[in-house]
Amino acid sequence: MPSTAGGLRVRMLSDMRKVIPLYARDGEIWHTDVKLPDLVVANESPNAVTLVGVSIHAFAEDAEVCVLRRNRSLAEHIAEANGLLNRFVGRKPSPWRTYNAHARFAMEPPAGGDGFEETAELPPGAKLCLPLADLMPFHYAGSAKIDRILCKVSMMPGDTEQAVGTAGFEVPLTPYVCKGDYIFPLRGPVTIEGTPWSREIGHRDVVSQEFAFDVIDVRRLTDGSFALSDPAGSSDVADYFIFDREVRSIGDGVIVEVGNRWPDAFAKNPLEYSIERVTDLTVKLLDEGVPFNHAILGNYAVIDHRNGEFSLYAHMREGSVCVDVGDEVERGQVIGRVGNTSNSEGPHLHFHLMDGPDFRFANGLPVRFSDLPDSLAVDLDLPQPNSLLYSDYVFLHVP
Repeated sequence: MPSTAGGLRVRMLSDMRKVIPLYARDGEIWHTDVKLPDLVVANESPNAVTLVGVSIHAFAEDAEVCVLRRNRSLAEHIAEANGLLNRFVGRKPSPWRTYNAHARFAMEPPAGGDGFEETAELPPGAKLCLPLADLMPFHYAGSAKIDRILCKVSMMPGDTEQAVGTAGFEVPLTPYVCKGDYIFPLRGPVTIEGTPWSREIGHRDVVSQEFAFDVIDVRRLTDGSFALSDPAGSSDVADYFIFDREVRSIGDGVIVEVGNRWPDAFAKNPLEYSIERVTDLTVKLLDEGVPFNHAILGNYAVIDHRNGEFSLYAHMREGSVCVDVGDEVERGQVIGRVGNTSNSEGPHLHFHLMDGPDFRFANGLPVRFSDLPDSLAVDLDLPQPNSLLYSDYVFLHVP
C-alpha cells in the first residue's frame, strides 16, 4: 500500500513486481538476500523538497535486527534510473521497449503522462523513481530470518534549513518455495554458474530471470588446467563438453512456447561472440519474421507445470527442440539439446522458473531439484535454502 507522510507519497513502481527473499541456513545462522524493489516518491506538498537519505530497516518476529543507511551518491543513482525510465515514457510502443521496460522495471511502458525527475530535488507535483536495489544490495546473515522490511525516505524542504522529515514504506515481501517436484534438466558432469545469489552474471537485473542460472561443463584437461572445451578455448562449438547434451523437462506439464529456427550456422565459433554481433543477428531474424521471444532466447521451450510455475530452457541447438506447443511432457523427457544460439558466449543451457508463460512479463521464481540434495554439494552450498545453490560456481555430477 502507498504511504504518505510529510508531503511525500511512496509506492511501488510496479504492482506486478514480486519481492521474493532468498533464504538459507548455515548452522545457527540464517542468510536472507532480497533484491529490493524500485519505488516511486511523489511530492504532494506545495513546496519543493530534496531527498537526502534512505534507510532500510529489517525485522524478524517484530524485532529490528539491522539497519542500512545511504546518504551519499543518491543523486547519481536517481539520475541513471530515472533517465532510463524517461526513455519509455510517452514514446511509441515497440516490442523492444516493452521487453526492456519489464526486464528492468517490471512495468509496461507508460503510454503518456509526466516524466520522472532525474535529480534528488522534487518540485511540487513531481515524482522520481528510487532504485533501492542499486542503492542498497541487501544480504543479512544472523541468528534471525528476516520477515519484514521497512524503507524510510528522508527529505529536507528545498528552500529552507528546516529539520529533515521522513516517509516510511513497508516493502511487500512474498516468501516462496517452489511447488513442483522437479529434477535437474541435464545429466552427467555439470558446472552451474550465475546462481541466484550472484550479482556478477546479471541475471538478477532482469525481473523474470531473477533466480535464473546457466549450466556449463568445466573439466580438468590432461595438462592439469580447467577448460570448457578440448582443446581449451576452441573455436569449434563441437569441442565444448556441454554441447549437444540432452535437455530434459524438470517436471510434468504442457508445452506453451517453443522456437526451433535460430540458426546454428550463426553460432559455430564461440570466439566470435559479441553483444553487437548478437544484436545484429537478432534484428536480422526479426526482419525475417521470427517471433520476438524466439529471436531473443535462441531455440527454446517453455513448459506450464499447471501449478502457477513455468520453466524456460534457452539457447538450444537449431532443430533439436523435439516438442511442439500443446504437447504433454513428463518429468525427465528429452525436449532438446544444448546449443549456443542467441545471446550466448559459449554453449550452455539457460534455465529459470517463472510465474507466467511469457518471459517478457513474468516474475522469476526460486527453484529446487529433488535429485540434487544438499548433501551433493555440502562444501559449496548452504542447507535449507529455498533456491538453487549459493556459490557462484558449483561442480556436480547429476545421476
